[in-house]
Amino acid sequence: MATALLGPIGVVLTIIGIVVCPITSGDTALRSSRITIADELNLDQKKLLSRLKIAIPLFAAAFALTFVDFTLVWRYVGWAQLIISSAVLLSATAYLIKKEKQYIITLVPAIICILITFGYILQAPEGLRLPSMIANVISVIATAAVTIIFLKHIYQRNSSTTY
Repeated sequence: MATALLGPIGVVLTIIGIVVCPITSGDTALRSSRITIADELNLDQKKLLSRLKIAIPLFAAAFALTFVDFTLVWRYVGWAQLIISSAVLLSATAYLIKKEKQYIITLVPAIICILITFGYILQAPEGLRLPSMIANVISVIATAAVTIIFLKHIYQRNSSTTY
């Protein structure tokens, strides 16, 4: 199809997109994971042996994941990304509040991400498997509680900070 639509250049781009890019993305992910682990554990990474001590178990864990249903792994990855997005948006909100800027632009998406995060894990097959109605009510209550606690904490912190 690439040959018919785009000619020989299309074939090359297709091979790069299907084969090369995922390999380099995986390589980059494993390398950054190794470096992050080494940084957290204060391990020197100059020697090959010290890099292998982290890289081999990391590679083994990644290889083991190839035997798990990928759709399940992907759902957990999506859920984890929502948690990270929520944390980043809340951090941005805290920063904007501190700088006395319009923080609503980051708070609203944070609230939505938190709501979706709670809702998903409460009703997902790999989560708590609660009925949708119950999960949604709990999600709204939990999201409201997290939002109130967050804002209360940020405003208390900012009122006690001298500039």
